[in-house]
Amino acid sequence: MQNMKHGYTIGFDASDANVNNTDLGNYSRFIIDAVAASSPRHCYVRMYVGRREPNVEYDALDSRHNIESMEPDGSIWRKMPAIWRKWRMSKDAARGDVSLFHGLVGELPLGLARRKIRSVVTIHDLAPMRLTSYYNPLERAWYRIKMMYMLRTADRIVAVSDCVKRDLVSYMGVDPDKIDVIYRGCNPIFMRKISDEQLSEVATRYNLPKRYILSVGTQSERKNLRLIIEAMSQLPADVELVVVGRATSNTSALLHRIKSLGLESRVKMLYGVATQDLPAIYRQAELFVYPSLYDGFATPIIEALTVGVPVVATTGSSLEEAGGANSIYVPVDDYRAMAEALCRVLGDESLREQMSRRGREYASRFRSEVVAYNLLNCYRRIGIDLTE
Repeated sequence: MQNMKHGYTIGFDASDANVNNTDLGNYSRFIIDAVAASSPRHCYVRMYVGRREPNVEYDALDSRHNIESMEPDGSIWRKMPAIWRKWRMSKDAARGDVSLFHGLVGELPLGLARRKIRSVVTIHDLAPMRLTSYYNPLERAWYRIKMMYMLRTADRIVAVSDCVKRDLVSYMGVDPDKIDVIYRGCNPIFMRKISDEQLSEVATRYNLPKRYILSVGTQSERKNLRLIIEAMSQLPADVELVVVGRATSNTSALLHRIKSLGLESRVKMLYGVATQDLPAIYRQAELFVYPSLYDGFATPIIEALTVGVPVVATTGSSLEEAGGANSIYVPVDDYRAMAEALCRVLGDESLREQMSRRGREYASRFRSEVVAYNLLNCYRRIGIDLTE
């Protein structure tokens, strides 16, 4: 497997990268591509079971000469991907001469240390520790057992924000010196110029309102979309809300509240939006709103900033880190404060232009080369120097 002369072979758990378009899938593809591009002399192995969803970004990884794929050795393991991922992946990594294994989505296979494979794990949040009412006691106990083992055995831990680092230290007792804070990056697709033709075509295809605020994320209770819905009744009548994200068990409650407030004509839910269409949807919004109760890091915020859309978000977790000093933040349970913030931005073109300009500047720290540079430093701390 190690076909790059004198180079290292780095293994990645690509289970999420190859099957979904969620936050974790997008993060996994972004990291694999960023690291492979930054150190092309080394070999990078995507480890997964099966290919179940077509994805433009995943296909693009195939074009890199230094990225290879590895599936389980044996058909029986292909039928049991979860078991392979936990119990067998480390053996296959050793078979592929992997020197360092990076668990991209908060998971590490058992047995890496026994096979003398260095390990790094990315922790995206500690939701079961922070949002205890959303998880039953058994779920929280099992989560804690798994976490404690993994955090103890990993050589380095990547926290996607200072918020997550604080949680790791506070809730799990991790030595802060073992943790590297490396923010998630922004997909380069959001940095490309969008033509007027593209904007018009996307607006027509999705029937976008003439004037709207945008929210992107799943419709779970944790994402707190209800805060924006409650605030909508206090916004100008010509302003609509566009929500992009997967429906959940909480969606019916949201739709009921929308109806009770008489907002059916002013709230538009979009499902199954293609990634390549998102920049144009962001770009035509007057502002972006992210009201989450808790996030380890909010990638949609940096996507909005990158395309130049002002951001209003909530306090209490990592959102201030993603949005920077020139975004506006309100308490997670104060819909009046949310309405006031939205009205302030919507009614002040000069403020929107200032937030847009400074937001773009702030978002530059999330470029792929910056993230890759920080990851290479993390790897170097455990003796894997990909800059050699």
